[in-house]
Amino acid sequence: MKDPPPGLPPADSRSWHSRRWWDQLGYLRVRSLANPNWSRDMPWLITRLRRERSAALPEDHGPYDRAIAAAQSYARTHRGPGDSRNPEEADRAWDRVLEPIDTLLERRQARHLDRARRARERQHDADN
Repeated sequence: MKDPPPGLPPADSRSWHSRRWWDQLGYLRVRSLANPNWSRDMPWLITRLRRERSAALPEDHGPYDRAIAAAQSYARTHRGPGDSRNPEEADRAWDRVLEPIDTLLERRQARHLDRARRARERQHDADN
């Protein structure tokens, strides 16, 4: 299973206490999707992704669509973690679900850092 993207706090980080309100997908990624023991409840995950997509920026619709399609494919072909039929293929299929989610999270992190930088610049300009 692929690691969460860089820039996301680890699952046990205190920063999730405030961050999870504006980055629910990131919180889900590090707390559930990265957990090899998570049941991989695809109907629930697909519903969550569709709900987030409906409120997402238009430029993020593509990765949401890819994540939803990969989750639907995973649901049709795999039973979840420990699928003994072909565990290597199950892991690759799970990574195909995670890849577009990680793309979304990397974009979200970049936007967050950009907003924080601009806020610091505005504050610096106001102080001078």
